[in-house]
Amino acid sequence: MPKVYDAVVVGSGAAGGMAATELCLKGLKVLLLEAGPDLDIASDFHHHTKPYEFPFRGRIRPRERAKYNYCANEWNKPHFVNELENPYTGKPYVWVRARAVGGKTLHWGLVSLRFSPRDFQAARYDGYGDNWPITYEDVEPYYARVEKMIGVCGHADHLENNPDSFFLKPVPFTCPEWIFKRAVESKLPDRHVIHGRSATATEPINGRAPCHYCGHCGRVCNVAAAFSSKGVLLPIAQKTGNLTLRANAVAWRVLLDSEGKARSVLFVDRLTRQTEEAYGKVIVLGAGSLESTRILLNSGDHERPNGLANSSGALGKYFCEQIMAGDIMGLIPQLRGNRNTAGDARPDGTGIYIPRFRNLGEKRPDFLRGYGFEGGGGSSEYPGFARKIPGFGAKFKEDIKKNYATVISIGSFGEVLPRAENYVEIDPVVKDAWGIPVLRFNIEWGPNELAMAKDMIETQREMFRVAGIEVLSERTKPLPPGWSIHEAGTARMGDDPKKSVLNKFNQCHDIKNLYVVDAACFVSSSEKNPTLTILALAMRAADHIAEEMKRGAFA
Repeated sequence: MPKVYDAVVVGSGAAGGMAATELCLKGLKVLLLEAGPDLDIASDFHHHTKPYEFPFRGRIRPRERAKYNYCANEWNKPHFVNELENPYTGKPYVWVRARAVGGKTLHWGLVSLRFSPRDFQAARYDGYGDNWPITYEDVEPYYARVEKMIGVCGHADHLENNPDSFFLKPVPFTCPEWIFKRAVESKLPDRHVIHGRSATATEPINGRAPCHYCGHCGRVCNVAAAFSSKGVLLPIAQKTGNLTLRANAVAWRVLLDSEGKARSVLFVDRLTRQTEEAYGKVIVLGAGSLESTRILLNSGDHERPNGLANSSGALGKYFCEQIMAGDIMGLIPQLRGNRNTAGDARPDGTGIYIPRFRNLGEKRPDFLRGYGFEGGGGSSEYPGFARKIPGFGAKFKEDIKKNYATVISIGSFGEVLPRAENYVEIDPVVKDAWGIPVLRFNIEWGPNELAMAKDMIETQREMFRVAGIEVLSERTKPLPPGWSIHEAGTARMGDDPKKSVLNKFNQCHDIKNLYVVDAACFVSSSEKNPTLTILALAMRAADHIAEEMKRGAFA
């Protein structure tokens, strides 16, 4: 007889890692399936190797470029998928995927923002779409638990649409950021320029050493000061003795028993290409919104030709994320000659954040919802702005040095409305290297996103103008869908089983022992980065699973 675990969890990143850890802490025996290898964050990456020590200054070798997404470089590439082995089809889309224990939390930007009460009930304010079946008050205790567990640094700003967290000490602003903040807030009273909120231990927490300010978070933090599931959550789970980790297990589909309950996960061993089954009383999908949706769509049979848990027809639909419409970079003249060279010696996500200011009071006639900006200023390990400065030789070098600490830039993140027309489906022909059918994308920006994008570009120019910043470069064309790496929706939660895939506890309406705990459950995306909310909802779902298990619901 095969071993039957209390829970089989698919995916080891933010969602799967949190769900597995919480279930282990509650005494459940958990099998965690991860499609990629189990890498050592201390030895399998190049953390502090200097750019000039690589043949192509840290860039991917040209002959290998087609294998990797735009985020990959020589420091962090071991955990990203080989795009040639993992294709997808359809309309233009950028799907950034990490396959290794820890998932995308190994390299993410660390920005940790709570959704606001308005975000969970957005339709109540503007009439578009659906409200979530849960409120901020339902999620707030889990935000608090997550923050105390992982550590979030920042500053309490008491903003209605950006609730404060339980903060560790913030990372101080650089000189360019202080100048920008004072100018913008004094001349544009509807704007706030606040400290970035980052999942970084700026002081000791739960036995973790604090950040040593190397500034290389994106190269994978080798001391787990920057939060990752691999460095923070899974060690907790492993200490319980209740976790079994199975790396290199590429999940294909969920199989049902004769009673219509989820029985197991069919997966392919990444190395041997052999198929195996993992049996559980409960199956928990936390592989990322699109990957979990792909598994459900691939789990269909003759009785369920449109996929598993899809009696509503909503599976794969109502995709949402953030549109990255514009960014701008410039120089602050009064800082010329400042030779401060330590501006990059700080964690990711700790620069400046400009919260949403549109459609909070007066409503815009041209678009719904809103956007925010993330950015920062100061020197960097490699002065990228040098490409924008004309010249050559000694004078060119001196101009770079003179402007080294004057640089500041911001980029935009705007809410994408969930629409049924934005959807993913299974490609009927194309398969990945393991024989699993791939996703076909039917996603594009709508009129609301494009109108919002125009306003983002105008307001970024306005803020630079009032701050007296000399513009060096500006991007005014929206990046393609997927570029934000904040994909959400496609298995939305709701109270009505005819319109949604999951209930308010991330439990499938159709199959009670099947849960989806990643951002696939989102009803709407907000303009805020999703990871903190993913962690909170996965923790909340784990509580519900444990309670249901205790009362014998999955026997």
